[in-house]
Amino acid sequence: MPTGSAGRRYAQAVFEVAKASNQLEQWAKDLEVIQQVLETPEISQRLENPKLTRENKVGFLSGILKAEVSQPAFNLVTLLVNRSRQMYIGAIVTEYKQLVNQFKGIAVAEVTTAVPIDEAEEAIIRQKLSEITGKQIIITKKVDPSIIGGLVARVGDTLIDGSVTSRLQTLRKTLA
Repeated sequence: MPTGSAGRRYAQAVFEVAKASNQLEQWAKDLEVIQQVLETPEISQRLENPKLTRENKVGFLSGILKAEVSQPAFNLVTLLVNRSRQMYIGAIVTEYKQLVNQFKGIAVAEVTTAVPIDEAEEAIIRQKLSEITGKQIIITKKVDPSIIGGLVARVGDTLIDGSVTSRLQTLRKTLA
């Protein structure tokens, strides 16, 4: 999936349109549908076919997407196809979600633990991270036995390392 400034620019533009029309959730749903369709191997191969004209590609997508997404969202698909930028849809969706979360005061935390955590532990971690960041937290869980115990949480650019492995490394440096 290509990333970079092109995906960010499209996502920013979509976000501004969605915010102005008070349709953040509708756009999120539409973008998910568009991503699912454009990243289907058969469809992406057809869109990459140089023998098909842009009008044929848009017509093909119209038959698939027109009834599934709003008109402004379909206009985005048309723009992407006409500029041969449909491969950026993954980056656009990712960036759009980040912009919406930022606007709503939500942060996504990636929490890595040595063993799976239950819902009660997740709620405690969510509350503590919310107190630290001042934002509502959505947790994505990851299990990595190599951290031995404790947890490692990444919220945006902030890393909170409370793992046993990191404590042992610190102790090793102190003793050396």
